[in-house]
Amino acid sequence: MLRMKRREFLKTSSLAGAGVLAANKAWSLNRLEPIGDTLAEEYPYRDWEDLYRREFTWDKIGKAAHCINCIGNCAFDIYVKDGIVIREEQLAKYPQINPNVPDANPRGCQKGSIHSAAMYEADRLRYPMKRVGERGEGKWQRMEWDDITEEIADKVIDIFEKYGPGKLMTHTGSGSQSMVRFAAPYRFASLVGGVQLDIFTDVGDLNTGAHLAYGNPLESFTSDGWFDADYIMMSMLNPSVTRIPDAHYLWEAKYNGARIVSVAPDYNPSSIHSDLWMPIKQGTDPFLAMSMVNVIIEEGLYKPDFVKEQTDLPVLVRTDNGKLLREADLVDGGSDQNFYHWDLNTGAPVMLRGTMASEEKTIALDGVDPALEGTFTVEGIEVTTVFEKVRAEAANYTPESTAKITGIAADTVRGEARHFSKAKKAILMLGFNVGRYSNGIYTGWAQALMLALTGHGGKTGGMDTSWVDWNHGAWLQLALYGFEKLPRLEPGGLGEFQRGHMIEHARKYYDADKLKERVGFNIDEMEEMINESIGEGWMPYNGDMKGLISIADNKFRRNKFVDKYRERILEEVEELFVDINVRMDSTAQWADYLLPAASHYEAWDLRGVGFHRFINVFSRPVEPIGEAKPDWDIMELLTRKIQERAIARGIEGYQDGDVTRDLHTIHDDYTMNQTLLTDYDATKWLVDNSPEMGGVSLEEAAERGFIVMNAKGGNNQPIPVDEPYRPFVAQTENKKPYDTLTGRVTFYCDHPTFEKLGAMVPTARHHAGSEASNFPLNYYSPHTRWGIHSNWRSNKFMLRLQRGEPNIYINPKLAAQKGITDGSKVRVFNSAGEFFAQAKFYPSLPLTSIMMEHGWEPHQYEQWKPMNNTMATLIQPLELAGGWGHLGFKLFKWNANQLAHESGVDVEPA
Repeated sequence: MLRMKRREFLKTSSLAGAGVLAANKAWSLNRLEPIGDTLAEEYPYRDWEDLYRREFTWDKIGKAAHCINCIGNCAFDIYVKDGIVIREEQLAKYPQINPNVPDANPRGCQKGSIHSAAMYEADRLRYPMKRVGERGEGKWQRMEWDDITEEIADKVIDIFEKYGPGKLMTHTGSGSQSMVRFAAPYRFASLVGGVQLDIFTDVGDLNTGAHLAYGNPLESFTSDGWFDADYIMMSMLNPSVTRIPDAHYLWEAKYNGARIVSVAPDYNPSSIHSDLWMPIKQGTDPFLAMSMVNVIIEEGLYKPDFVKEQTDLPVLVRTDNGKLLREADLVDGGSDQNFYHWDLNTGAPVMLRGTMASEEKTIALDGVDPALEGTFTVEGIEVTTVFEKVRAEAANYTPESTAKITGIAADTVRGEARHFSKAKKAILMLGFNVGRYSNGIYTGWAQALMLALTGHGGKTGGMDTSWVDWNHGAWLQLALYGFEKLPRLEPGGLGEFQRGHMIEHARKYYDADKLKERVGFNIDEMEEMINESIGEGWMPYNGDMKGLISIADNKFRRNKFVDKYRERILEEVEELFVDINVRMDSTAQWADYLLPAASHYEAWDLRGVGFHRFINVFSRPVEPIGEAKPDWDIMELLTRKIQERAIARGIEGYQDGDVTRDLHTIHDDYTMNQTLLTDYDATKWLVDNSPEMGGVSLEEAAERGFIVMNAKGGNNQPIPVDEPYRPFVAQTENKKPYDTLTGRVTFYCDHPTFEKLGAMVPTARHHAGSEASNFPLNYYSPHTRWGIHSNWRSNKFMLRLQRGEPNIYINPKLAAQKGITDGSKVRVFNSAGEFFAQAKFYPSLPLTSIMMEHGWEPHQYEQWKPMNNTMATLIQPLELAGGWGHLGFKLFKWNANQLAHESGVDVEPA
């Protein structure tokens, strides 16, 4: 080899590559032969040249997308040769819905474009396996599908026999976002009564402030709806990094004349293109929003007509006890869900139309002119308006008083409040990180108030919550067994916090007095409010589990206090731990049984949740690698085995409250009496039974690669044929009530928990941060450009586009104070834990914070100590409130987030 010439080496290397591409059997290298005349026709080493000629030849082209934890939803052409994916390209054939709005093409990112490499990498699960060593030891025995599912089936039945229903968690994580992949485990959970956490809140993605205001946090814009805005403010959002397929609409809006403002602690890749960067101090967003509310009210920049009709700001509040004036206060037997405003035309109270108790489902005023200001007497009860309460609270947040808190100068705040108020169409964009702060609910609620005061709703703008909830009735029927039986649904953040005993570690980490001063409650008070919520039935909690079937969820990476959490969960699920997964991630490593799932290119499916109206089709371009199976087929086999074993053991089922869990018919029920046996069957059933898909056949859809949803795809209002989708147009145009207690955008909550925490109107609170601990530096972790959560984080191409290992971002001045050099190894630590990473200089970061993009797998860290070891977490008690109108447990809409940005750390050279 030392004497081999460079040209000969390149020839043989290319031959090896050609062999792999053609055969996919093993790496091969032909035996070298001495060559006399290299120009002779018989020269044997010409195949390497043919490799390049054959690069653009293939056997077929299939369709797919990439949707593990991603809302991009981008259609791709998948090129297949000899049963192997050799190439993928953006489809780029979406129709333009309006000639005045840029089209959606091309959609895609670098993560999607390397899936053909990722699906064949070494961490891919190829065969069913059973643990034969200790948990986490890495010793596995390969098994046949028939045998392993029979073992699992018997253990599932054993759990029912020993403990009764409700002790098997069948959690499906956010990695399962396409329709059939999602429906399969949810349908299984519905039939066995499996415990399923809210996948929004278990990772902290839910904008609870938006739900508090609008009654629906998932009513948002399609991304083409950004284009005609003339004012856009981004908070906790970096779309050039995390919304790659959609970011062009933002910058096209700028070129179209829009003012773009970035509110971020660091000068990020989206800030650099904005008209204004507001370098806010981390976690102070609600103070900025309330200071803008202060300016809007004090300078009279609000729109009274919009406010009176669309909001609860004119609703009457008792001055004696601070409660909303209810019909029950004035009439024996009256409803506590009917309310009043004061009509300036008649000088008398008038009952609101459109409330939850009202028979008139409209918020139209029809001649009533509600008062926004003043004090009145109603049957001896003194009342004022919600507007007066809001104005009094906003008076506490002048731009001058908040400048030291936020770092944003008073003149800047006043100027932006005026820009925002004058805009014809203004959008406030809030990223998913809003839910990961304990004060995120305040941020969302205060920003909703900014919008409502200035008349920005429906076609004139609104809040972009990074999600659109389409109307897929057949999908929900498939997933939830026609609503005849349901899983045991649980709050995500609360369920993880309780089951992982995280309160024990939080109590050791936080300084009780400092925490109380910062967030308004200490750990003991938080515990009391958690127990109250569970005890009152506001939030369901099923207690300890005995078994866990985890599907598309990397829980041992994403949870906080992660090492301690993992120990606790493994102790709890002593009977059974099954992981259904595409790859050997940080959760699969600890399982008892591993069931290999098909990847995106290996199954039939549909994907319709995202920033556009197109449902992408997955046409199974290749067969699953090894012995992997689509999720639907895995659950079909598992239910078959449970039914067989239940019949053999003489077990019919169990009574679970009002529902019977029929184990002797579970396979028949899952497959609709043997009609839905495969992923293709389930996909075809969805297409055939979904009115929003317009009657297209699956074959036609697979050929095109996508389905264009018709008007029926809109949940709140129909999808317009030739316009972008905008939130709450039905309310602003057609006067449909909001899904709130008063039927209006809500800015007053007299729930006891809100009263206890002094949060009955929008206000500002600090997050815990470093100030609630004994560690000096704030710490936060935005989404990464190089992965979607932990997916693709270990891909060789993604690693080559960054430093290739876990790294923190640190201001060079702070690094100098700590004796840290760029590229050196550092230890990040607090009383909760520690991890090691490479230091990366980032001059725009504040001296008081360090930053780390999330998603690294624990096994990618030195000593397998991940960043989540240092993330002390809390529960925001406001998010536990229930029994009050639209506040109560609602999957994907209202329950407590798992918080990620509450802890402080220190850093030192390692």
